[in-house]
Amino acid sequence: MKTTTKQRWAAVLTAAGIAGMTAVGQGAGAASADTVIDGINVGGRIEQAYFESGGVEKWGGPRSTELRARNNGRFQVFAKDTAFYWNAGVDYGRAHQISGAIRGKWASLNWENGALGYPVTNEFGQGPARVSIFQGGTIYWSQNTGAHQIWGGILSKWRAQGGVNSAVGLPVSDEIRLGNNTFLQRFANGVIYFP
Repeated sequence: MKTTTKQRWAAVLTAAGIAGMTAVGQGAGAASADTVIDGINVGGRIEQAYFESGGVEKWGGPRSTELRARNNGRFQVFAKDTAFYWNAGVDYGRAHQISGAIRGKWASLNWENGALGYPVTNEFGQGPARVSIFQGGTIYWSQNTGAHQIWGGILSKWRAQGGVNSAVGLPVSDEIRLGNNTFLQRFANGVIYFP
């Protein structure tokens, strides 16, 4: 008896204890088939990024279908306070994960519609911080400092001083406009002004 790809996936997933998950149909992007988890499709570049970065075990199952984002982008929300965002014109068409407090900060800055734009990395660790890099800047989070955006001239100055390993440490405030195109941002051990 010939076993189909769908049957093989179902057997593997059943053996792994992942119920309600099967591969079906033809998907978009780099993936050859969408995956259905708890009755919700996860497809294309979002599917690829989701499984490459940990899938169901790390991010939980989907909590939404794929939804529209700015400039023909897409996003999908998952159980563990996580979403994956994709836009064909951003980072060579790769989808990226964003979670937790960093996602909350990005939301307060108007998601992909704000000055930060789309994420261009998955969240990653850097020293004592968690970091997500976006088209227009970066959000850093740590237990001690919370989540703060840093961008533009202050980001350039901070990186030149050593970034996370600099004497001023991590940001503890967002950028503050002082007027006359002058800005400041507070850090754990100091302040950076721009220009």
